[in-house]
Amino acid sequence: MPKTYDKSETMGLWGDYFLHLARCANVDIQNQLGESLERSANVDIFPEKELVDSLLSGRAQLAQVNPGLVPRLVAAGQPAPFAVPGNKASNKPNSYHLILITRVDSPYRTPKDLVGKKIAHTTPTSNSGNLAPRALFPAIGLEPEKNYEVVFSNGHERSVSGVMYGFYPAAAVASDLYGRMVVKGDVKGSSLRTLWESPPFMTETWTMGKDVSPDVQARVKRCSYGYNFSPRLRTLLPGNDTFLPINYERDFATVLEVHRKTEQARASK
Repeated sequence: MPKTYDKSETMGLWGDYFLHLARCANVDIQNQLGESLERSANVDIFPEKELVDSLLSGRAQLAQVNPGLVPRLVAAGQPAPFAVPGNKASNKPNSYHLILITRVDSPYRTPKDLVGKKIAHTTPTSNSGNLAPRALFPAIGLEPEKNYEVVFSNGHERSVSGVMYGFYPAAAVASDLYGRMVVKGDVKGSSLRTLWESPPFMTETWTMGKDVSPDVQARVKRCSYGYNFSPRLRTLLPGNDTFLPINYERDFATVLEVHRKTEQARASK
C-alpha cells in the first residue's frame, strides 16, 4: 500500500477488502514478513520508490498505486491496473483533479497572481503533486522554477496543511486527497480557495504483479468487481461503492499526457 495513511488507518479502510479477497478468491494475502492480513494489521506501506521496486522485483503481487506511477510500471512490463473505485449504478470510475489552492484570505485570485511566489509540490515522482503541475501549469502562466519557486512538502496532506497555516502561499494537490481531509475534519474547506483545476485524472488503482498466475488474476478480478465497499470506505470515497474494471488508454488519457510531456521535458535537457 502507498504511504498515504499509517498502518492502522490503512487497514481500517482496506482491511475489509483484504478479508473479502481472502474468502472469495481463496487467496492468503500476506505482508512481506509472511504474516497473513486476516490475522495481522501489519500491512506493508511504502514510499513510491519502494512500492515500485517491490512490484518490479516480484516481492509484491498486489498493490494500490498512485496514477503517476502506472505508465512507468506498464512500460517496465507490468500489467495495466485492473480495478478502480467507482459507482456500480452509473458505471462511473472515481477520478480527481489537480487543484491549485491558497488561503481564502490571501490576496491571490488567479494563478498568475502567484508569479514570483513559492508553490508547494508534494514529492518529485507524484503525478498530481509534481509531474502534472510541471506539465500543465505553463499553460496558465506558471512555469515551475521560472515563474515560481517549487518547494517540496513531502505529501499532499502536508501541502494542504502548509497552506492552511501560512507556510506556503499556495499548493498543487489532488482534489480527492484534499476532499478526504475535509471529510475527516483535518481542514476546513471554507478556509481555502481553489484558483484552478485540471481535467479529470484517474485516481488510485489496484494492480497485480506480472508473475501472478492467470487463474489467481481471474479470481481476484472477479471478487474485486463483486465487492461492496464498507460504510467507512463509502464515507471517504463519496459516490463510490465498488470496484470497476479499467480501460487503460481511455481512463489514463490525462495521466498519459502528463507522462509524455514529462518524458519530452527530460529528453530535452
